[in-house]
Amino acid sequence: MQKSGKDHSLLLVLPSGVYRYRCVVDGERRCLPDLPCETDAMGNAVNLLDVNDFVPESVESVVEFEPPLSLDSSYSFQAPEDKDFAKEPPALPAQLHLGVLNSQNSEESCARPQHIVLNHLFIEKVLLCFFVL
Repeated sequence: MQKSGKDHSLLLVLPSGVYRYRCVVDGERRCLPDLPCETDAMGNAVNLLDVNDFVPESVESVVEFEPPLSLDSSYSFQAPEDKDFAKEPPALPAQLHLGVLNSQNSEESCARPQHIVLNHLFIEKVLLCFFVL
């Protein structure tokens, strides 16, 4: 095993097939729950590793990537103009107009507010509202 910082690693060349394994941590055999696993004949959980044949490409066989030829006019992006930057931002984000707290329903019928409603300061004319749930 090779140590790299706090980690240890080992590189093995394995023939194709399905391999079952467990890790030994502090002297105990353990299965890694976030990886594919199954139960072996003895009832122990084991991880699975499916190794397929892989033929690596040689560096010589790789053709350099060449972008497709296209005209600059074929792209649809238009840069913002000065008038786009001169606009004032909205006083209230559009999502907050649709929030549960702005609806006309009674308290009993209100669902849990969306995450966009939480912890927002809203000022309209002289009314100041601070939503914290």
